[in-house]
Amino acid sequence: MKENDLLSQLNNQGRRPENVYYNWMRGYVISNYFLKALGIIFDVDTSRIDLIGEDDLKKIEVFKRAAKADLEIRLNNGEKVRIEMQSGYTGANDIKQSKVLEAKRIYRESETHTLAVHFDLYNGQVAFVMLDAIEEIGEHWITRPQFEGAMVFEIEQNYFVWKITETPTKYKEMNFN
Repeated sequence: MKENDLLSQLNNQGRRPENVYYNWMRGYVISNYFLKALGIIFDVDTSRIDLIGEDDLKKIEVFKRAAKADLEIRLNNGEKVRIEMQSGYTGANDIKQSKVLEAKRIYRESETHTLAVHFDLYNGQVAFVMLDAIEEIGEHWITRPQFEGAMVFEIEQNYFVWKITETPTKYKEMNFN
């Protein structure tokens, strides 16, 4: 970021560069910290988890606007699942509409599911939400001013199936219906 002078260019809808960097770095650290847990959840070696996100540290346009999922896991049965890693620190747990629309596009093109793994660190719990299965309209969609006025899907408590102080829930045991 420093070499490409990206820090001074980060503003995401008027937010200060330090704020944008702090929020990005929080997500990056959480994603890496819980990588081993993802291996346990999906019953794969972490070498089967690929970083596919487009947080390009050389191009500000891509860094600020990419809706692509962060990770792709190559399951032992040959299938792939994309993972949108999220971390929440306030108790409000939402998924931006752009992430849902991107997941639906990917599923239409390749039948690859995209799963949001949302770490609510404020409450010590983790939600698993199949993004390509979310209805595009409905009662769970609201506008959040703190997300630049974007439409977001509110994550209800029933999606939180893992307390981070306990053994992780296995992907194959989760019910996404």
